[in-house]
Amino acid sequence: MSYDAFDAIEVRCPRLGGAVTFGYCRSEHDGLPCDRALLCFELAFPVEAYFRQVLRDETYAARFETPGPGRYESLLDTLAQAGGTTDPAED
Repeated sequence: MSYDAFDAIEVRCPRLGGAVTFGYCRSEHDGLPCDRALLCFELAFPVEAYFRQVLRDETYAARFETPGPGRYESLLDTLAQAGGTTDPAED
């Protein structure tokens, strides 16, 4: 199986709100797959088997088995990066 065999498959991305290709999602996070790629592409092709074949076990676990930040934490992180405060007590 070629590393880029499924790159042209498109699905709707719940984060971006439009169609994206698997090629984008498999390298979206600094060369690593989006942590939602398994869920988004599970009906399109055997995406879990694909990633288990092309990723090292520790990389697979870090991307798909470790929970990422929730929406609230992501929002606070975005505000902090934009120069806003993340602590309501500081206001």
